[in-house]
Amino acid sequence: MLVEQAFTQLPVSAYGPSEIAAAAGLDTTVVYRILQSGLSSSTFVKVPPGRYRLGPGAARVGIHAMAATPGVQTTQPVLDRLARVLDSFVILWVLSPYGGPRKAHAASAPGRYGFDALGLTVTQLVELGQSLRIGASGRVIAAHLPPAMADAVLAEPLPAGAGPGAIRSAADFTESLHRVRESGYAIARGEILGWDSIAAPVLWGDAVYGAVTVLRPASLMPRDLSLPITATVAAAERLSKLVSGTEPTAPLPARPAQHTGAGRTAA
Repeated sequence: MLVEQAFTQLPVSAYGPSEIAAAAGLDTTVVYRILQSGLSSSTFVKVPPGRYRLGPGAARVGIHAMAATPGVQTTQPVLDRLARVLDSFVILWVLSPYGGPRKAHAASAPGRYGFDALGLTVTQLVELGQSLRIGASGRVIAAHLPPAMADAVLAEPLPAGAGPGAIRSAADFTESLHRVRESGYAIARGEILGWDSIAAPVLWGDAVYGAVTVLRPASLMPRDLSLPITATVAAAERLSKLVSGTEPTAPLPARPAQHTGAGRTAA
């Protein structure tokens, strides 16, 4: 397990036993024997010349783990309630590893809105929806990724259709991830043209599972974001408990709570 976890601390690629041993904190000879023992189960695969990466056996373990997490029937009531409380379009995005870190739509509660209300072409909708480089949901997921994967997100170009509020500077994007980790949420102003959003991470232990996102037309997003932030964070925390298999005890708030700096400044 230490060898498997060592791969998550390295950029997505293939490595020699000594590199993996350094990340795992183990002796190179020990790591070599472990890698060899994992070839028959395809936990590891060997890539010439003499390098290794995680294989389909490791993927099967991850797929089984993810299959045990709650589905739409369990998560939908939380999203529906949040949409009613905030009169907003609510989406649950989950982390997809396909070809690098991406978002995938898991469930949504559109309220009086819908995807067509965003005014995007199908291509823009797909690119903006998948990218972690844009929007509040992208930042809260990227902020909780291993550093090597967060760097991969940063290296990607902004997708077509990004609004004028998109964070274009690499330094500003990196700084925004620090603020997200400190505050527990992100705010996006105009990163999709005409729309504002708030997002909070859904966590499975210390791993990021996805993000709850609240979208409203910019003209209708309240100036005081205390209630939207509190409600979004509470919904994300409740989903985190559902994903982790613990009893959800945090109800969505009926009244706003105070959040420092929750005005017009984006996280």
